[in-house]
Amino acid sequence: MATIEAWSAETFTALQEGTGAIYPMVGLEWLWLIIAVVFWLWWHFKTSARETEELDRLSSENPGRDAHKQYQSDW
Repeated sequence: MATIEAWSAETFTALQEGTGAIYPMVGLEWLWLIIAVVFWLWWHFKTSARETEELDRLSSENPGRDAHKQYQSDW
């Protein structure tokens, strides 16, 4: 991998003209951003769907509004 050894005006003009890359895979930033945003959205929708399913399952198993009283200790 090439490193910048001399911080001269020619180095920066060469980089601006596109004759040299300062890091590998230059130009793929938008692709990585799109991939990251799609993955982030997918993860949120999938997590939300799983939590909704779990909450629906738990709410359907609810035996009544006073069900919590059976779990009180007898101290």
